[in-house]
Amino acid sequence: MLRTQQKLLSCSARLRKPIYITTPIFYVNAKPHLGHIYSMLLADTRIRWEQLTPGKKTFFLTGTDEHGLKIQGVAEKEGISPKELVDRVSQNFKVLAETYNVKEDRFIRTTDTDHVEAVQYFWKLMESKNLIYKSSHSGWYSVSDEAFYPESQVKEIVDEKTGLTKRVSIETNNEVFFHEEENYFFRLSAFQDRIIEHILLNKDFVFPPQKSSELLRLLKDEKLDDLSVLRPSSRLTWGIEVPNDPSQKIYVWFDALINYITAAGYPRLPKNPELNIWPALTHIVGKDIIRFHCIYWPAFLMAAELPLPQQILVHSHWLSNGVKMSKSLGNVVDPIDLSTHYGADPSRLYLMEQANIATDCRFSEEAMYQRRALLLNKWANIGSRIQGGKFLLTRALEKKRLGVFDNFELLYSEHGVPKNKKEVLQLVNKLTESVNNLHSDMDAHMARFGQMYATQRWWETVELGNLLFAAAEPWVYSKTLNDDTISEVVRQKHEDIMDFIVYATSEVGRVLSICISPFMPELSKNFLDHLDVEQDKRDSRFCKFGEDSSYGRELVPGKLMGKVTKRH
Repeated sequence: MLRTQQKLLSCSARLRKPIYITTPIFYVNAKPHLGHIYSMLLADTRIRWEQLTPGKKTFFLTGTDEHGLKIQGVAEKEGISPKELVDRVSQNFKVLAETYNVKEDRFIRTTDTDHVEAVQYFWKLMESKNLIYKSSHSGWYSVSDEAFYPESQVKEIVDEKTGLTKRVSIETNNEVFFHEEENYFFRLSAFQDRIIEHILLNKDFVFPPQKSSELLRLLKDEKLDDLSVLRPSSRLTWGIEVPNDPSQKIYVWFDALINYITAAGYPRLPKNPELNIWPALTHIVGKDIIRFHCIYWPAFLMAAELPLPQQILVHSHWLSNGVKMSKSLGNVVDPIDLSTHYGADPSRLYLMEQANIATDCRFSEEAMYQRRALLLNKWANIGSRIQGGKFLLTRALEKKRLGVFDNFELLYSEHGVPKNKKEVLQLVNKLTESVNNLHSDMDAHMARFGQMYATQRWWETVELGNLLFAAAEPWVYSKTLNDDTISEVVRQKHEDIMDFIVYATSEVGRVLSICISPFMPELSKNFLDHLDVEQDKRDSRFCKFGEDSSYGRELVPGKLMGKVTKRH
């Protein structure tokens, strides 16, 4: 029988413990790009989604990776210290998060004091377990990846610029050079079978399934070499010092990966499961760092006898109009410029609508423009249709509270416009069902990071809301309200029908706004403020048609999505 290294928590403990989701920590040697905000938004929207359920505790970690030769080299060129450099450029990623309203619980930096202490403690633990040893080493080294690769993981290509042949990593396509040195090694090979075993026992450990299959093939076909975990201080000055050996600096990945447990309080992890965020529910990583997170990191945790994360989500990259983004092609999308031009919330929604985890996502500015226009014409239109003029939402909401709409089907059957009674009643039923199932349907997708599918389901309800309003034609009934040739009873019935359509449309807008709030936190807040929905009624408990009967009491006509003024 297969064994698993994972230390399983009891079911009740899992229900109580916080939901912990991480992004990669981003290397600060380059300007933030679309892939960085993509990782952040996958985490942020999932965390915000979980927070729609009262009582759920969450923890969201992102941050920056700040050690290594690349940082050292850039600092030398600029004539400044590496610390001065990382203090400056790490802010680029904080600004990116703030621009997109990403609300992390901690922005960790590998230069943080508690992280340095955690790494050095981890190093001493590995030494005490005889899992680190000294030996000479030669192999193909990538400065960009800060990693050695075996012969099986490199290939020869022709450089497009120089026309010369060079070797690159198959996984990252970054150039490698043959290098030999005396080094310290972590016994990675000792954990190969246990990693394979864990993946086989935990089908969603690496997600999506294609990435899990690829990883298993690699682990079964390739014998893992032990991992070089030090660099001589003579070559690498910018890194965490090895305890009791100032001549060596700790390898950047042995440093960086530990950030996930640093944030949990390692080496003093809380014993109370309600306070201990480790193990993480999900690490979100790009496909270019799958080896580090799905092989090295599980081995480190197994060595330390710590539980593994429940899942490592491996997402693909972004293409611009179907082509890989590159500076030379001039098709790199700046996420800050994107938000500035289209707004943070429409940009958030668009990037999550395109979030196909398993395949490369396709960015198109034309599509971005069209989706933003659709957002205004469809979702915002639901709110603008029911405010001011001939429609009085406050009156409609009061009638709902008084029970006037309790038997709308009979009311409409007797007094509705003859030409499309059946269609309207069918739409009312279909819309009510769609609204009532919206949160649970989206939740099923969000549980597997299916933001793309969750937003598609949301748009279905948006369309139905607009269809009902157009088919029911509430403006037709408003024309009879001042018609003296019609009896008072009939006029009242027509007003009730009109008010029900206004109320139903407001209910659609209310539930839609709650369900889309993890994707568009500011615009959804404006919509709900516009409806005067109470702050404590903006969660999953109220995502049903007619569930909230208290809103709209202080409603004042005004511009939807803009500043709302209330009477006091």
